Amino acid sequence: MAVALRGNLRDFGIGEVFQLIGQQRKTGILEVEATSEKLRMGFLEGAVVWAASVGPHEHAALGDMLVRVGLLTPDRLVQLEQQLHEGQESLERLMVQEGDLDGRQIEAIGELVTSETIFKLLRLNQGSFHFTAGKILLDSEPSKLLPAEQILMDGLRMVDEWRAMDETVTRETTVFQRVARFETYREASGGDSPAELALAEKIFLLIDGRLTVRRIVDLSRLGTFEGSRILSKLRETGVIEPIDTEVLETTHKRRRTREFAPTRVGLDLATALLPFAFLFMMAWLSFGRAGSVAPDGLIPLDRDPQRQAEIAFETRRLRNLVEAYRFATGDWPDEPGELEARGWLPPGALAAADEHPYYYVRRGDAVLVLAPEQ
Repeated sequence: MAVALRGNLRDFGIGEVFQLIGQQRKTGILEVEATSEKLRMGFLEGAVVWAASVGPHEHAALGDMLVRVGLLTPDRLVQLEQQLHEGQESLERLMVQEGDLDGRQIEAIGELVTSETIFKLLRLNQGSFHFTAGKILLDSEPSKLLPAEQILMDGLRMVDEWRAMDETVTRETTVFQRVARFETYREASGGDSPAELALAEKIFLLIDGRLTVRRIVDLSRLGTFEGSRILSKLRETGVIEPIDTEVLETTHKRRRTREFAPTRVGLDLATALLPFAFLFMMAWLSFGRAGSVAPDGLIPLDRDPQRQAEIAFETRRLRNLVEAYRFATGDWPDEPGELEARGWLPPGALAAADEHPYYYVRRGDAVLVLAPEQ
């Protein structure tokens, strides 16, 4: 008969539940139901095997995290989930078979899901819990498992440090902007190891005045606590500062107004130039495209205006994709073809006009993307 343990977190804290499971080396599943969600953890002889939020299917938490960190697109996840319903494969095996990700990447994100769930659990102070003893399948190496008591000690320390952080850092909707160079932080934190500096720079480069704390933490793949800890250090050294939400919203409204609402002056100017635009179009139709000989001293059109507009649009699109790739992965692509190889662009999308390649050069912490030579 399976042993069950039930209770309320107001009367019996989650730390005490962890301690009891660890001390008695229990094997089974702990389920915690809070106001908005349900969380599960698998234990093997008092050690945590996995932890995840409960979703519509067994691998929902993993799929959600893969999208959040930028390793899967939402559309691709939907396709994979449809294939899951049709077959018997797990999400992990299906992604490896389809070539979306390799086993090492999936394992790393699975560990991130577990650590994020544990950190969330340890911050709960209300809800109900239910532990049921039973068999647990072990997919990872036993040496990687951590006893519940060890996780509890480390986790409670993290929770205490989290509560001491500035509210702007722990609030997921905060948007930060850079106000100094990273060298300022490097000089102020002389005792940091090279590894710690590398993590701080990774977070620093994701800060662009638009991404929220939640998005920055997800794209960094460091986890909520670690990402927020580094943001807190950047904030303390004065290289970043939060943007006032009212100012941010006003800026967005002004930007949308400029983009979609033409001004009276713009409309008047467009009306005045309309006859000239018509004459220009008639001249272009009469005398042909690039390379035609224009009579009566008219200046010939050396290039196709429509094609030039298309190339300009394609170049801007590629620049935006390169920026998005950097925010999602933490580094620039080595070449534009890497965007195709990783599914960011459809095959053949980089076959530009006259088959000339895009001009793409990495220069330190920046890249230069220019249109193909005509």
